[in-house]
Amino acid sequence: MPILFDFSLNISSLIYEPVTTLTDLLLAFSCFYFFFSIQKIEVNVIFISHWQKFFLFLGVSTMLGAIAHSIFEREKSTVYDSVWISMQIFAGLSIFYAQAAAFRQLKNPKHRSLFLSLSLAQLLIFIPSIFYFFDFRVVALNSFIALVQLVIVFFPKNFENWVYKAYISFGFFISFLTVYVHNQKLSFSKWFNHNDISHLIMYLSILLIFRGIKYQCKSDNILQTNN
Repeated sequence: MPILFDFSLNISSLIYEPVTTLTDLLLAFSCFYFFFSIQKIEVNVIFISHWQKFFLFLGVSTMLGAIAHSIFEREKSTVYDSVWISMQIFAGLSIFYAQAAAFRQLKNPKHRSLFLSLSLAQLLIFIPSIFYFFDFRVVALNSFIALVQLVIVFFPKNFENWVYKAYISFGFFISFLTVYVHNQKLSFSKWFNHNDISHLIMYLSILLIFRGIKYQCKSDNILQTNN
C-alpha cells in the first residue's frame, strides 16, 4: 500500500489529475476510432457525415480536456481559461452535429427544416454564452436541451428499425447521468472523482451510439435523406 501511495503521489506531481486525464484520453481515442470507422462505411447520406463530425469534435474536446487536466492546476489562468473555452466550444459543435444527424432523418420536410434551424440557433446562443458566463451550468443546460431532443427523436415508437433507435436513444439517455454526477459531485475517492465517473458514463454512451449507427448503416431500410 505505501508503494502504491508513493507511486500515486509521484504521478500526481507530474500530472495534476492522472485518472481524469486517462479517462479523457480513453474518450478521445475512442471518438477518433469511431470517426474513422464511420468514414469507412459506404453509405452516401448526409446524416452519416454529421455523425462523423459528432465523434470528431467530441474527440477534440476530450483531448483538450486531457491537456487541461494533466498540465494545468485548478487555478484561474489565461491559458487554462483558453483551453477550457475551446473544449466547451468543440463539445457544443459535437452536440450540434448530433442534433443535425437526428433531425436530418425526420420524414416531414417542414419539421426537419424547423428543428435544424432551432439547433443552429441553440449553437449560436451557446457559444457567446459560454464566453460571457464562463460557467459549466451553461454547458449542462445546452447538453440537457439537446439530449431531451435526441432521446425523443430516436425513441423506438414502433417495430420498424427499433434496434438501432434503441441503441442510439439509450446511449443519449444515459448521458443524463453525467449531468447528475457533476451537479452532485459524486466520487469514489480523491483519485476517482465526479469527472472520472462522468467520463466512463460518456464512454458507454458513445459506444452504444456508435453501435446503433453501424446497425443502421447495415440495415436495408436505411433512410436516404440527402437534402
